[in-house]
Amino acid sequence: MHTDLLNPEVRKYLLDHLTEHPADFLLRSHPFEIDPKTLTQQLVGLQKSLKKFPELHEHPSILFPPKMNLEQTSSASTAFYKSQIVSGNSMVDLTGGWGVDVLAFAKAGFQSTHIERDKELQAYSQHLFKARQLDVKSLNLDGIEYAYEHLDHVDLIYMDPSRKTEKSAKAVRLEDYEPDVLEHLELLLHKCNYLMIKTSPMLDITMGMEQLKHVSHLHVVSVKNEVKELLWILERESVQTQVHCVNLETDQPTLIYNLNKVEKSMEYSAPKNYLYEPNSSIMKAQAFDALTLNYAVDKLDINTHLFTSRELISFPGRIFEIKAIHPYKPKSIKKLFGKQNRGVVTRNFKNSVKELRAKFQIGEDDSQYLFFTQIHGGKPVVIECEKVVH
Repeated sequence: MHTDLLNPEVRKYLLDHLTEHPADFLLRSHPFEIDPKTLTQQLVGLQKSLKKFPELHEHPSILFPPKMNLEQTSSASTAFYKSQIVSGNSMVDLTGGWGVDVLAFAKAGFQSTHIERDKELQAYSQHLFKARQLDVKSLNLDGIEYAYEHLDHVDLIYMDPSRKTEKSAKAVRLEDYEPDVLEHLELLLHKCNYLMIKTSPMLDITMGMEQLKHVSHLHVVSVKNEVKELLWILERESVQTQVHCVNLETDQPTLIYNLNKVEKSMEYSAPKNYLYEPNSSIMKAQAFDALTLNYAVDKLDINTHLFTSRELISFPGRIFEIKAIHPYKPKSIKKLFGKQNRGVVTRNFKNSVKELRAKFQIGEDDSQYLFFTQIHGGKPVVIECEKVVH
């Protein structure tokens, strides 16, 4: 790390060029005796941290690691969420990365240990903990070797295994992750009360449940309706799995249910007064039975993942007030809505949003919507509605 990067004049210079494209910034001359690539790395870090971890963006003494490491790092909101969902006093992160997750656990009161095998990245981590004035033990070691040779027992082991490995450019199966948590699962479970594993949202939940076996809690974590990660919490004696569908940085409620304990039979209904579109975490978990069990809503059809109610309720997703329901007849739809501005959504419909916009020349709108879908009985309809701000 280049210590001159901590010079206030350098930081001011980088902030003055915050909106500049990194490729252009790299090629310009700079008034400091710092390698342009090193300087550009800090510019990229400041740009990415502005939204991903704003508290670090504002801190004058943070040095950012390479872009690839930043992209693999949890956001501030997901890191904070992790630190709140388990109890205990001690934790170790065996795949520490830059250390944003460990930072959150340490701030939450955990006695925290950070293990990172990449020497250069671990140096950035040490600097991060020092700058944030947190007593975190950081070691440049292989996490699995540390677990076998040095780890006695902690309340929590956290792991975020890499999806970019020699086996796969973007692994979607647990056995292709690095390190392979399945190979070392029994050892890890005997070293802690809780084992938390972060995986890609692309991982199949049914397969994950079968392979990890001891899952007590599964958190499907979205940020502003984009699924960011799956958090698997394992306990040796787990017999039941509780699923949490959360949408961070929104005011939507969290859907919590026990897997395989949903007993309510699904009821279908024609659209009533309000239309509900589940958030991305619920869609990922396919938690539609649990949704009708926890909320007073009915589903439009077996393959139409939209819900309806007569009274307005708080709901984990977008809410719309229904204005009218139109049979899908292209000529009449064109006459009613052609060349107008509408939000367009399709659910269980033969045409894509792009095709419908082109067909009816419909522009964009973020309050007035058209849902092209099917209701119970297989009838294609267009539901005209207005978004409810909540």
